[in-house]
Parts: sequence; structure tokens; C-alpha cells
Amino acid sequence: MDDNRINYLSSKLLQGEITPAERQELDDWYNNFDTLEYQMHSDLSKQAFADQLYQQISSKTGLKTVKHFYDYRYAAIAASLLLCLSTAVYIVYTNTRKTVTIAQHISDIKPGGNRATLTLANGKIIDLKNAPNGLLATGGTQSVHKTSEGVIAYNDSEKTTGNNDYNTLSTPRGGQFSVKLPDGTLAVLDAQSSIRYPSSFNAGNRIVEVSGQVYFEVVHRAKQPFIVKTAAQTIEDLGTHFNINAYPDAATVKTTLEEGQVSITTSAKTVFLKPGQAALSHADSQEINVTTADLEETLAWKNGYFRFNDEHIENIMSQIGRWYNIEVVYSGQLPADGFNGTILRSKNLSQVLNMLERTGIIHFKIEGRRITVLP
Repeated sequence: MDDNRINYLSSKLLQGEITPAERQELDDWYNNFDTLEYQMHSDLSKQAFADQLYQQISSKTGLKTVKHFYDYRYAAIAASLLLCLSTAVYIVYTNTRKTVTIAQHISDIKPGGNRATLTLANGKIIDLKNAPNGLLATGGTQSVHKTSEGVIAYNDSEKTTGNNDYNTLSTPRGGQFSVKLPDGTLAVLDAQSSIRYPSSFNAGNRIVEVSGQVYFEVVHRAKQPFIVKTAAQTIEDLGTHFNINAYPDAATVKTTLEEGQVSITTSAKTVFLKPGQAALSHADSQEINVTTADLEETLAWKNGYFRFNDEHIENIMSQIGRWYNIEVVYSGQLPADGFNGTILRSKNLSQVLNMLERTGIIHFKIEGRRITVLP
């Protein structure tokens, strides 16, 4: 992307006029900044390139608030405004007199990956990370395989039996996994999540139980509804793709509809969602609040990103803690400001913490896998 395009998109973002496609263009440019943008300016030193980019952005967008940070790549964030405070504009600029040392103090922690256990009805537990591809188990009329894509798959058949044996797929902290259920429905599990389902569906309703965060692509069968149960909601699919966030430690259960239609039921009421809507249930009241959803933010985890939209640091660290399998504690009064930004989930922990720390208002103390968040 050339400098004129960067400046144009930055200005639109600042004015609140940027389209989702343009915002994604900025995010993609930022995430590929090291390999693309700097190579295009390889005749410049990193310091000179940071200076040049800062001057272009500050002069053409009219920004006056400057915040000093300590790494050349974060001059680029001035254009896309990633990881800036929602209540003020921060220009990221190289300062060669100081360095951030967080990466030097941590034996770097890798991101999560394809890790899960499958518990069969007979109690056998299969470690799916280490299990070879191919046939894993058989039972009755069903067999379960691990595909070359790292997905658990059952026979995709509409045949039903009286078999009520249940399997449970569980991901640990730092894990993620997908399962193709016996009816062909795809379920993608985020870290620290689980789904309990029958090894074959009877002639009645198809019922599964979930905890944590799960994305569904449901195979619709008019005569056999697909029902998802959580601690606070019952979701009935009417042919759809949807996301459920139902972590036990969260104050709410949130179901977000990407396409199709679902009904959401609690002990108090039932609502129907349209694509682009979300239903929030509070465990203490059982009421359902329907809101407009940010699909890009909701589905970022499935697409390989963390995406924050005016998010408080506690919620951010909760996501990071699950994905990197770390313990997070807090010390002192934390900022009330929200953070905005996009970070690849494939980055090592030190890179993610460095990004957050360069906002200048949050810091981290590293002790093994224990992270203390400091103001």
C-alpha cells in the first residue's frame, strides 16, 4: 500500500467514515507491515522510515496529540490507530533513547493451537493433539475419525438409532479444535470450551450442550431441530451459522447470529434473532437483551485474530489468558479507558504484551506463566 493510500484511510478512520472493507485493508497492511511496507523502503533506516511516516501522517491528518513509544514498527499504528485509547488519539513514534524490555524478561510463550481431548461414552479419553490421522474409535453404527485437516468427523448420515451414548470434546487453555458432528454440523471450539453430543442423533431433536465459546455451521433438517443448551440459554437453529460465548466465569451468555435464524430461550422469554444481531442473557435475571452485533469482532477468534472494540483491559487479558494458558493477576488501579485494535492470535505472547504496553498506560510483570497487570 502506498503512502497516499495509508494517509487517506487513516484520515477516514479518524473522521469515523471508514467502511468495514477499508478498515480491514488497514488491519491487513498493519499485520504485514514488517514484510511489506518496510521492504518497500529498504533504502531507509528504520529510524528514518519511522520519522518519515510520522511526518506524513501528522501533517496530512491534522493530528496534534503525540505519544512516544519505543519501536519503529509502531509508527505504522498511527495510520491504522491500532491499540490506541478510545478516549484520545495517540501517534506512535520511535524514541531511540529508551527500549521496552518485556521480551527480554520472558521465556517466550507460544500461542495456542489444535489441542483437545475426546471423551467417549465408555470413558476412554483420546488426546487429539497426539492422535494420528485416521480411525479413532467405533461404536454401534458410528465411527469417528481425525482428518488430515485436524478435524474430528463422524459418519455424515441421516440414519438414526436408539443409541444415546454421548461423547465430549474439550479444549484446554491454549487449545482450539473443530468437530463435524454425526449430522454433518460443524462446531469450532475456542480455548477452554466443551461440547457434549450423542454419537448418533435419534429421530427426535438434535441436542448438544456447550460451555465456553463455540461457533456452529448447522446442517438444517426441518423435521429434526438442532438445539444448543448452555447454562443460561437454549438456542434452536432454523438453518444458520452462529456463535455462542458461554464461559462459566462471564456475567452474560452471548449468542450472535451470522446468517439464517435462531430462537433464544431462557426461563423468562423467547426471542428470534436476525443476522447481525446478538442475544445477551444474564444468569441472575434470565432476561434477554437483543443488540446489533459486531460480527467482525465476535468472529475474530475463529478467523485467527483478537479484535478489541472499546474493550477494557480485564476482558482483553481474559481472552489472552485462555489462549496462551497463562495466569493473570492485577495490581493497582487499572485504566477505565477502552482499547481498540486487532492482533494476530499466531503471535507469541511477548509480541502481544509489547503491543499493549506501548499504549503507555498499562504494564506487565512477568513471572513464568504468571502475568501481573500494572497501571
